[in-house]
Formats: sequence, structure tokens, C-alpha cells
Amino acid sequence: MDKIVKIFEEMGHENYDNFNSHFKTAKENLHFLNTLILRDLPENANILCVGVGTGEEILSLAKSYKKWSFVGIDPSSTMLQGCKEKIKSHDLSDRCDLIHGYLSDYKTESTFDAVICLFVMHFIHDSVERSKMFLDMNKYLKRGGYLINAEISCDFSSKDFPNLLANWKTLHHYAGATEEKLENMEKTLKEQLAVLSPQETEKLLLESGFLKPTQYFQSFLIRAWYGKKAH
Repeated sequence: MDKIVKIFEEMGHENYDNFNSHFKTAKENLHFLNTLILRDLPENANILCVGVGTGEEILSLAKSYKKWSFVGIDPSSTMLQGCKEKIKSHDLSDRCDLIHGYLSDYKTESTFDAVICLFVMHFIHDSVERSKMFLDMNKYLKRGGYLINAEISCDFSSKDFPNLLANWKTLHHYAGATEEKLENMEKTLKEQLAVLSPQETEKLLLESGFLKPTQYFQSFLIRAWYGKKAH
């Protein structure tokens, strides 16, 4: 995981946001759906954002729900700095607490109405660590609280994978990826990332104590699920 953090540190939050601006339409759709899924939370809900990055999910939810508060955790200091700047520019500093570190380092007696983890889990190669992260997210949820999780997820052996991969490459070509990166895209997915099939991810969510994990979003290889804490 430290290698991944180093990559984000070297990239910097401005370059990260510039790269992700090419996927803006898809990400805005994901954030919009998240606001709908969480619509029944209390007026003063408290949200934990794991791997908060530069804080796009906070901005989206804070705009729709004026009294919600947020805790954002990220191991990358430069991503967290970008998040801090965005939050300040939107006058949200009094509603947000940002923590530099990993979820495993976070110690609190507080529980949350929802935990959001976007584009994080495909970086977690260690299966035990991955399972523990889901268990920790469950631990910090109130009874009936929501988990929202989005990650790269696909079945490499499925008949759909070649077409999905082709479109995934097209998307990254549009974002400015080099020919070398495009040629190595499948190898990167299989060897450098920790990509699980949708079935494996749903099984892991169930084993971690989340009821009826439901896939509600797909954008080529990105999929998202929501589920409620079982107990």
C-alpha cells in the first residue's frame, strides 16, 4: 500500500484532479446516485469517507445535505491537502474533519450513518487487509448504516471482458494515456492492481456483515455497491 501512496504523492493533487476531469461525467453520475441512496439518513448525519482523496464525494453530498458532517481519511498528504483546499473554498471547513493516515490507524468511539469508500479497494493486494478494511468500516457504522463502495471489478474469464477492456482503453486514450500504457493495460489490471470479480466482491461484503450488497452502478470496469450494516 505504501507504494501506491508514493505514486499519489508524486502525482500531486492538481495532476490527480486534472487526470480525473476526463471522467467527470461518469463520476458525477456516481455521486448523484449516492445522494439518492443516502436520502433517508438523518438530517444531521455523520459520514466517514475512507480514501477521501481530494474530496469530491464530500462536496457532492454537502451540497445536497446542508447539515451533514464528514470525516475524511487518506494516507496521502498531498491528496488530503487538495481536499482541504476544496473544502475551504466551499466554506465547509466547519463540517469536515480530515485525518492523515490509514483506516486501521483511526481510533474513535464515534459511529457513522454511512461509510463511503470510492476507488480504493482495487489497490489492496493483501486479502486479509482487504477483509479487515471492510470489517472496520462495518464496525464504525451505526445499526442500519450504509456502506457505499466503488472499485475496479471484473471477471477476466467472462465473455464480456474483451469488449469492456477495449472500451476501458478508449476511455484512457481519451484521458491522454500513452500507447505503452494502453498496450499494457490488461497486464496492469491483472498484475499491478488487485481486481476481484463482482461475485468475489459481493461475497466479501456479505462476509463483512453487510446485508444484500446491491450493485447500482457500472462504468466499464468500475462498479459500485451499497449495503446496510446487518447488526
